[in-house]
Amino acid sequence: MGAVRLLFLGYVLVVLGSTAIEIVNELATGQKLLEMLDDFAMFAISVLIVTLFVRDWLAQQRAIAQLREQLAGASGHLSEIDEDSQRIVGEYRQVVQKQFDAWRLTASEQDVVLALLKGLSFREIAQLRETREKTVRQHAANVYRKARVAGRHELAAWFFEDLLGPTARSVDTSPAANTSSQQTRS
Repeated sequence: MGAVRLLFLGYVLVVLGSTAIEIVNELATGQKLLEMLDDFAMFAISVLIVTLFVRDWLAQQRAIAQLREQLAGASGHLSEIDEDSQRIVGEYRQVVQKQFDAWRLTASEQDVVLALLKGLSFREIAQLRETREKTVRQHAANVYRKARVAGRHELAAWFFEDLLGPTARSVDTSPAANTSSQQTRS
């Protein structure tokens, strides 16, 4: 609840309390009910306002509870997705490492390939590895030769082609053709 609404509720509670005290005092002094109509009306209006505030507050609490339940459900779902993602990433890293091993890449060449796949330039890779750009270019050339690809785009395509699936313009999209094309590049 906002500060203004709380302040207003406090004011209404004060009016409600003082009106109740005034009604009790007037009844004790023997005043007629007809003469106290304005006090009863103020008391009834104050009770109505407090009731509306309480009803609104309870509705907000129910909404907050529902939102917490939805958040907990979403968090649980996200953790499941995150676990699946981590598992898939781990499996993909194993596949990548298997290919690195098949190509007999050195640790430096593997680092360069991973940086190239992330889209870094030769200069950025050199800065990251604290080496010369010429050394990075030489590692990249060695990788291209070992992988039998023409450059960084073919290298990236080699790793991502199967993840993206066949294109609409593919001549032969059968799994056998795709598997054989992967095997011929090995």
